[in-house]
Amino acid sequence: MESAAARITGSLRRRMLTGELKPGHPLSQSRVAAEYGVSRIPVRDALQTLAAEGLIDLGAFTAVVRGLSIDELQELYELREIIEPVLTRLAVPNVGRAEIAMMTALHQEMLADIPATEWLAANARFHALVYRCADRTRMIELTEQLRRLTDRYLFLQVGVVGDTENLRAEHAAILAAVRDHDAAGAAELTRLHIVRSHEHLLGYMLGR
Repeated sequence: MESAAARITGSLRRRMLTGELKPGHPLSQSRVAAEYGVSRIPVRDALQTLAAEGLIDLGAFTAVVRGLSIDELQELYELREIIEPVLTRLAVPNVGRAEIAMMTALHQEMLADIPATEWLAANARFHALVYRCADRTRMIELTEQLRRLTDRYLFLQVGVVGDTENLRAEHAAILAAVRDHDAAGAAELTRLHIVRSHEHLLGYMLGR
């Protein structure tokens, strides 16, 4: 059973992702506890988790939702461009039929007309199925943290602009390379996938 702290963490994370809780929004323990009908202890734990993920700035008495910035966008995507292709190259030889079947199902799910939050969750699972076959615990943990942070930016592309056509084609190419056990090809396609998303979001944030 999911704990109260985990439930609140997930809910607040989703609300920040969609922009319901906007950058600069204060999150006091007492108000969040009242909203979710819990004591302040699970709220404190939830806020500490979100602060560790880099989604909020935690002070002595309150927390504030972190803002979005071009500087952060660039740093996050530069890190992802370094790490994720390496994980892919290491992982692909170990990807089995079960992972490929699940990736195929997730790809089909992302082709459907689903809410942006569900699309982002499916997208994260799609890539994680590959990465977790790399047997590199710290790199996987770092990648998951970077993805949680970049999802707030990616929501702009998927949920605000509604542009997923290129992403769909890129996922299809990555899936085909993984299915063929083409480690070098899948790694390069992953790198290009990240670069193109970075360029698209940068253009959007710069108003181009």
